[in-house]
Amino acid sequence: MLAGIVERCAANEIQIAIIIEYTLRGYYSQVKGRNNDIIEILNLPYDFKYSCPLCGARDCAQFIGYYYREVIDEKGTYYKAMPIARYLCRRKGKALGVKHRTFSLLPYQLLPYSKYSIPFIINALRKVYGGENNSVKELLDYLAGFGEQKYIDLSNSVFYAFRELILTAIDKMLAMGFYKDLTMQMQTPSLRQRLRIFLSFAEDFSCYKTDPEIRGPCALGYDYYVRNGGYRKNAHFLFGTPSQFR
Repeated sequence: MLAGIVERCAANEIQIAIIIEYTLRGYYSQVKGRNNDIIEILNLPYDFKYSCPLCGARDCAQFIGYYYREVIDEKGTYYKAMPIARYLCRRKGKALGVKHRTFSLLPYQLLPYSKYSIPFIINALRKVYGGENNSVKELLDYLAGFGEQKYIDLSNSVFYAFRELILTAIDKMLAMGFYKDLTMQMQTPSLRQRLRIFLSFAEDFSCYKTDPEIRGPCALGYDYYVRNGGYRKNAHFLFGTPSQFR
């Protein structure tokens, strides 16, 4: 499990990946200190009033506020309290005999249960397995020079957890068979080569299922999520494991 388990959401809360037209810094500046629905704040193309993601009922899902989590964005900037929107499914909770049944909207750059964002993880791996060919020690020394180094507490074990995250993602992609080009390129026994091929594939990836289209590793994660049915089919994430599947 990756370091930085800081989410304070309910154990059975459904997490939904959403597209935002902002960097994490931009998202934070738009949402911090606000109390109204994130869909209104960011003008997101979601309307849960007509269909609750958990039960499908009309006029069921209700915005109930935010929970807060630590995040390190792609540039290594640390946020102590990144707001994540939460909603209540009133009908589902009543049917299950529980007080609350909730879901949250997770910006597509974030991982469940980790303070490290997907771009940060990819950037770290690229320095070792991409074209730069640094050693893990050189990477850790480089990160130690950051002004907020106490928050980027990257160790050997955390770095290798990053690597396992991506190797698991590769296995998911190959199992589903969505990306034929990647499958053909992955006919190699070398772990380093597999990682290098994936990083190159992810960096050049474009997701046309959004308007405007998005690019890069986060776009690949969202594309995989949508191909599996998105929130309507309670799809797995490519990167990380949401609470509903733990």
